[in-house]
Amino acid sequence: MAVEKMKTVGIVGRIADMDRICRSIVLNGSMHMLNALTEINSNYFKLSASEENLEAIEESAQLVPYAAGRDFAKDEEMIKSLHGIFDFKPVINASSIGIDHDYGKLLQEIENEYHFVKELWDEVEAKRKLVEEKKSYIRNLNYMKNLNMDIGQLINLSYLKFRLLIVSRENYGRLKGNYENIASLILRLATVDDNVIVASAAPKSFDEEIERLFISLNYQELKLPSGYSGTAQEIIEKIQSEIKEIFDEIKQLKASVQKRRGDIGPIIKKAYGAMELEKKVEKVKKESAAGKKLFFLFGYVPKSKVKRLQKELWDNFGSNIILVIDDAASHETAKAPPTKFKNNWVIRPFEALIRMYGLPSYDEVDPTAFFGLTYMLLFGAMFGDMGQGLVILLAGLYLRHKKRRVNLGGVLSRLGVSSIIFGALYGSVFGKEDLIPALLIRPMANINMILIWAVALGVVLMTVSFIYSFINNWKRHNLEEGLLGREGLVGFLFFWTLITAVANSQLGFVAVPLKIFIIIMAVLLLLNVFKQPIANMLKGSKKLYNESVVDYYTEAGFGVVETLLSFLSNTISFIRVGAFALNHAGLYLAFETMAEMVNSGIGGILILILGNAVIIGLEGLIVFIQGLRLEYYELFSRYYSGEGVEYAPIKLS
Repeated sequence: MAVEKMKTVGIVGRIADMDRICRSIVLNGSMHMLNALTEINSNYFKLSASEENLEAIEESAQLVPYAAGRDFAKDEEMIKSLHGIFDFKPVINASSIGIDHDYGKLLQEIENEYHFVKELWDEVEAKRKLVEEKKSYIRNLNYMKNLNMDIGQLINLSYLKFRLLIVSRENYGRLKGNYENIASLILRLATVDDNVIVASAAPKSFDEEIERLFISLNYQELKLPSGYSGTAQEIIEKIQSEIKEIFDEIKQLKASVQKRRGDIGPIIKKAYGAMELEKKVEKVKKESAAGKKLFFLFGYVPKSKVKRLQKELWDNFGSNIILVIDDAASHETAKAPPTKFKNNWVIRPFEALIRMYGLPSYDEVDPTAFFGLTYMLLFGAMFGDMGQGLVILLAGLYLRHKKRRVNLGGVLSRLGVSSIIFGALYGSVFGKEDLIPALLIRPMANINMILIWAVALGVVLMTVSFIYSFINNWKRHNLEEGLLGREGLVGFLFFWTLITAVANSQLGFVAVPLKIFIIIMAVLLLLNVFKQPIANMLKGSKKLYNESVVDYYTEAGFGVVETLLSFLSNTISFIRVGAFALNHAGLYLAFETMAEMVNSGIGGILILILGNAVIIGLEGLIVFIQGLRLEYYELFSRYYSGEGVEYAPIKLS
């Protein structure tokens, strides 16, 4: 399990072929783009001085950024509008596009159809709005059903202005208290929730005064239809008849639109894919550099995918392109190679938890395998129970297969399996320890042993983290930290000397005086303090210090204290593994005691069920977090930086 090896791929092609080459790159979907000008200026790109490369060599000295920047807003609005009208899901079928399609011709076909369909659809939308308006008239007229008069005449009075209003109960109270001061007839028609429906008839000569009054009451006017005569009920029936006619017209218009669905559907779907492809092509162009006749592209491609990309480009463009392929780590590029995980299905879900901390750098060992296996080990040790582990396993499988939560479901299902295994070792099933025999140990019966094993596990895991640190520093050629650093060889020897000294003082298994251990640790600490000048001497550097001497030794002095404290605290921190194993058993014991105190068989069973639910939900979450804490703070801090850049190839989703 590792970070996949990358190749740097440089492409030189003719500007006349640029669109087709960029489409080929996007459809291949394996190239993580680099800025071409930055890459060329970094002096990495060098072409052999052959006859077929002369033109490219000449143009490489006078390149400029490619002037890309097409606007797809109009195309997107048109295509997505047609998807909405015909109720199509926007799906990309890359196999129907290809590198030779004529995007302009395809858009012209769509545009001709769009204008025809959009005109019909706009008419549908207008009629829908008209229906909503007429429905609001019906709602408002319902408040006036008790008025036995011609509503049309009421609306069209010559000297009076009629209004139908809605005000809050509070404001209506203010209005009611000032009836005698208002030059208007006020009639309460209905109450709706905390609002009052009011009819007002006032002389038109007082319109401005009445308007100011109603504004102060924060009113809302309810619109009434014009051009009708009769009572409210009669007008409602007329409007309902009109709505039915409009619905019939909408149905006919929709039928006219849907007649085109089968013919135009494939073209619309293809146009959507082509548009998305062209948008990606523009992104590729933005990273390119152009001369008079040629353009240059660069990107990272995983080693496993280089041959397929190479074959596709040569098959489509032959001698019209120049390909330069090199190992990503064999030169100093302007941008660090991206990270692409390469893990098997067992530990792949744990990549999500690695991403929470940070991606491994390209020159760093992928910690996913170590993290995944140790995290399952830690969780199982702290939460060992066959029954409760089975519940977590089933929850993980449900999330994975039903809810499509691949990472969370994958992690939970694997933690559930680990919990089941440790449950068998502890002899625990839904908290009960008298149903099956323990294959290894019962935590509550062997408290000291559990705690000692937890610390021993911490020592083993920290030792492995030192090994990871050695490998990472070796890959980076970091002599100072790899040999003399706190997480290097000197730190490793100090850690084991400290562990041996503490163990020997308690157990006395080696006849070595304590002062010998102290002398060895003091020498190792001195080597760590002087690591920079020693490393620079070994490398033959003229400068012993990379910074101010005072600053260096001030920081180194604090580093000695931190080394002593961190090695002890990091190791002791693993005692929580044993503590949670004991807590798990003790918490169930508390619920079991409560169940025995209840003088009801059903009540006792309910308490045990509730107890298991609390343990799975609450303690399971706490153990999940504590396991992450041990991984992130006690182990990752020793060997893992997490400063990588994620591999993000330009491709169609």
